[in-house]
Amino acid sequence: MSGLPQAELMFEIEVECSAPVDMGVIDGGKARMIPITGGRAFGPKLNGEVLPGADWSIMRDTGVATVEARYALKADDGTIIQIFNAATTQVGRPREDGVMMITTPRFIAPDGPHAWLNHGVYVGTLIPDMTGGGLAVKIGVFRMS
Repeated sequence: MSGLPQAELMFEIEVECSAPVDMGVIDGGKARMIPITGGRAFGPKLNGEVLPGADWSIMRDTGVATVEARYALKADDGTIIQIFNAATTQVGRPREDGVMMITTPRFIAPDGPHAWLNHGVYVGTLIPDMTGGGLAVKIGVFRMS
């Protein structure tokens, strides 16, 4: 089949988090909120600082997780870009490349040099990073074409 979509790396995000907050059982799953405390974005199309936010998740006994993160980036030029990143996935072992889940990030950027983020289809790869002793994730942001 010709014309298959291609993925182009736009930037990567290293998100730092603090300890999860358990929120009880919701819709038959264990709910929790993970505070996003900072981090950085870097790559060919965008560089900047991660602003605080949170990741909200529900983990069901079946292993299916629903996650929704909302936070913002402050680009190097000072532009504030909102990020909404969501996924519903079967959680298990990471793939061979370390990717734990595929997400669907969405952006809201003001008119100007980063408005390109408001258009297109984006896919994210989420890789947990426990190497620094804390809770962190690495997210690759790809634009599909």
